[in-house]
Amino acid sequence: MEVVEATRIRARTPAAVPLYLAFAATGVGVALPGALLPALMARWHLGDEQGGRLFLMAWIGSSMGALLVRGSLRTVVAWGGATIAVAAVGLGLCGGVGVDGWMALYGLGLGMTMTAISLIRQQQAERSVHDSGREMVRLNLLWAIGACACPSLTVRALTAGAIRPLLFGLAACFVALALWMPTQEDVRLLPAVLSGGNARQRRMLKGVPLGLLAMIVLITGIEASAGAWLATYARRGGHGVVDTIAAPTCFWAGLLLSRLLWSLVRGVEQALVVRMSLGLMAVASVSLIAGGAAWVVLAAGFVLGFGIGPTYPLLLAWVLRFQRGGTVFFLAGVGSACLPWLTGVVSAQNGSLRVGLAVPMVGTMVMLAVAVVGPVRRWSEERMFVV
Repeated sequence: MEVVEATRIRARTPAAVPLYLAFAATGVGVALPGALLPALMARWHLGDEQGGRLFLMAWIGSSMGALLVRGSLRTVVAWGGATIAVAAVGLGLCGGVGVDGWMALYGLGLGMTMTAISLIRQQQAERSVHDSGREMVRLNLLWAIGACACPSLTVRALTAGAIRPLLFGLAACFVALALWMPTQEDVRLLPAVLSGGNARQRRMLKGVPLGLLAMIVLITGIEASAGAWLATYARRGGHGVVDTIAAPTCFWAGLLLSRLLWSLVRGVEQALVVRMSLGLMAVASVSLIAGGAAWVVLAAGFVLGFGIGPTYPLLLAWVLRFQRGGTVFFLAGVGSACLPWLTGVVSAQNGSLRVGLAVPMVGTMVMLAVAVVGPVRRWSEERMFVV
């Protein structure tokens, strides 16, 4: 039986490569609005509150997209890719008219695509090596590669306002994904299977701990806020185009490096990784607000990304042991919608983006408190990356 299963996994490996590439492309798609925000705000004459609303609409759409994931995951990925393509073209052509609707549609496609690909790979990992945590880190590592590459693509857009080529190129990638998916073996969403464990563990698995749900909401919101506002924060600090691009690049590079690191490390407890990462995030978020020099912004962005890197995929893997489906991705989308929007609202009301960035800082402190006093070791259940 084990030989047959191993053969099936090897046979699926080539087919997984386009899924990995597609997930990396969703990283580009998520990072692109934040990297383009200075150009979009100037082009469409938007204030901070309006800029924050763009991310609110995108992540509301993403949350709705997560809830649509059911049945044939292959079909969901195809429809999600097509939706992203239509929305990207619409954003390129709209000239600011109806932008909220296009951003919501854009987020809807991203939510469907990211959720369905995550569930496909998680189920395949469980059937092979029973290490969904490691697969989530690997998958999100590839996502981070796309996000890290994104800011460098926006140089021309920030200097000349040429946003259409980027959006049309992104649309072409997801059209290719939508056309490729129907040719692949179907994977259907399956319910979580609880096996083994003592009675106490089985009782705990009946529902997701509230503290864990709160951490999922906050970690995605903090990541989305940093990705959305770092470029604008650097631009407002009087720094040039190079530093404006470097700020989100450092953030995504830190996230990428940490996921690469933790995908290679063996035998480290998941709870310890999460606590250390949250400590780094707390230091970085305070430094980001306290210092305005370019090197401080870049260093703080890098450390913040480095802390976020392993935290979300590990928390996601923990939650998926309790409940499988789009609900957890919906909750993650709630955080991604609300915190960037609140950052823009607070910034607009106080006339300072520095004050606005206190929103993700407070979220980080709440997560750190939950990690310190909560039973995170019990939530993690198993050691990380044990071969």
